[in-house]
Amino acid sequence: MIRFSKMADYGVLLLGHFARSENSLTNTAALADTYHMPRSVVANLLKEFCKAGMVESRRGLHGGYRLAMEPEQISLLEILNVIDGPVQLIDCAADELGIVGASCEYEDVCPSRSPMVTVHKRIVAFLESLSLQELMNDSSLSPVSPS
Repeated sequence: MIRFSKMADYGVLLLGHFARSENSLTNTAALADTYHMPRSVVANLLKEFCKAGMVESRRGLHGGYRLAMEPEQISLLEILNVIDGPVQLIDCAADELGIVGASCEYEDVCPSRSPMVTVHKRIVAFLESLSLQELMNDSSLSPVSPS
């Protein structure tokens, strides 16, 4: 099953707040209170987003955080990578991601390796194609038609 972590949910929520805040500064305490999250979780996520260059901080009495990039420049894949590391759906995609030490014992004989690597690549490409702006404007995402 493909599932985003709770931290990834929180991260998208926080970045979405900044995307809708039109460049205004928001502090950690206000974010934690608004979204009912522990302050330590908010602080740690914002620290990671700052290191990745997605968010910038300003110290002081009127300080806080805001996006350092335009929302359309931040992909869902980048957000997930900052929070959870590289997206890896299957062990045999480790080579594709350059993950050292991860491998599958059936790699040489597996008939589904190639198709599963293709699935992995398509999902990663889809995550990369979704911007924070699109996520905040969900009407731009067309629903998947049932087959």
